[in-house]
Amino acid sequence: MNPVTVIRILLLALLLGSHAALADKGIPWNSLNKGEQSALKQYRGNWSSYTPSEQKKLQKGARKYLQLSPRERQAVERKHNQFEKMSPRERKQLHEKYRRQKKTNRH
Repeated sequence: MNPVTVIRILLLALLLGSHAALADKGIPWNSLNKGEQSALKQYRGNWSSYTPSEQKKLQKGARKYLQLSPRERQAVERKHNQFEKMSPRERKQLHEKYRRQKKTNRH
């Protein structure tokens, strides 16, 4: 392999590696817009402890929430409050039911 090709491959690997390292850092809290921060305020204290994947999912959920009408937001908040009051066993049962329904809807 000629030296120029080797150098190009090494530079490409360095660029890809630095891009991956940046992607692994996740989403800085301050980069969220005010609406997203407001919707995710309960996660602020632990934001940096979430994986980049979890942060992206939370941000996506916040964006969907912000697109809801006031009436739909109230319904979501009511269901969330009900979920918070459930025992760990009830939550597990609900998650299992959700997984089964999701699996059934795929087929």
